[in-house]
Formats: sequence, C-alpha cells, structure tokens
Amino acid sequence: MFHQLIHFLTGIWHNSPLIAAFAAIIITQVLKIPIHFILYRVWDLHKVVDAGGMPSSHAAGAAALTTALAYVVGPQSPTFATAVVFTAIVMYDAGGIRRHAGEHAALLNRIAMEMRRSGMTIQSSPEPVFEGERLKEILGHEPREVVVGAILGIMIGAVFGKWWW
Repeated sequence: MFHQLIHFLTGIWHNSPLIAAFAAIIITQVLKIPIHFILYRVWDLHKVVDAGGMPSSHAAGAAALTTALAYVVGPQSPTFATAVVFTAIVMYDAGGIRRHAGEHAALLNRIAMEMRRSGMTIQSSPEPVFEGERLKEILGHEPREVVVGAILGIMIGAVFGKWWW
C-alpha cells in the first residue's frame, strides 16, 4: 500500500503538464497581491484566494497545461487538441460569462442598496436576508487580465514542458 502511494506521488511529480498548471495557478494568484498594491496602493493578502483580478489564474493554469502538453505529447496529439479546446473554453468563461455575472451582481447589489434606503423590502427566500449581505461582484476578468494570465501560463508551461524532469 505504501509503495503504491509513493509510486502514485512520484508519477504526479513527474507529470510536467500537471505541475505546470498548478505552478501557473499558484504564481498568478500570488502575483495578484503586488499587482493590486501597485494599482490601488492597498495591500490585500486576500487576493491570493480571490477569483478575478490581474492576472487570470484560470487562463494561466489552462494555458500552462496546454503548452506543457505540446512539449510532452506533441501538437499533433488528440490530448493536446483537447487541451486547446479546454483552454479556449476556460478563457472565454473567465473573460466573458463570469465577468458578466459579476456585473449583474454589482447591479443587483446597487438595486438592493437603493431599496433599503427607500425602505422597500422584498422577501425572495424563506430564509432571512441579513443587512449588508452582498453578492460577490468580482467573479471574472477583464480581457486584458485573461491575456496576461494566458501569456504567463504559456511561459510557465514552456519552462515546465521543456525542462521538468
């Protein structure tokens, strides 16, 4: 049993596309902290676990996986082709659908705030809604955040795909 676990973990460690994807996600999430400081002059350590923001870790992880796969299995591989389609969907989702969901959340929060100010209440669920409860507004990315994430992911994926074990 222990030998099988070691074999499994060693296999993961030598899987450069997987390591590239995780490394890209971690690196881009950590980069959000100093980038947020540069843009807003506020240190926010919570950015390391937040969705949204510069750069897109979704785009970086998917692009790193795809790039490393190009090195490992070759661009003619069906596995690489699958990863390209997966990356396109992830980037579209991060920069489109999730971003628009965040914009909708911002609008709903503004409507709820105006309703509270005017004294109106609407009970939308059987559970009580607490004062100050807001929908999460930053869910997706601006297109430039997706592009920067993808560029970082490609660079990280190339490094891991070419030189990792």
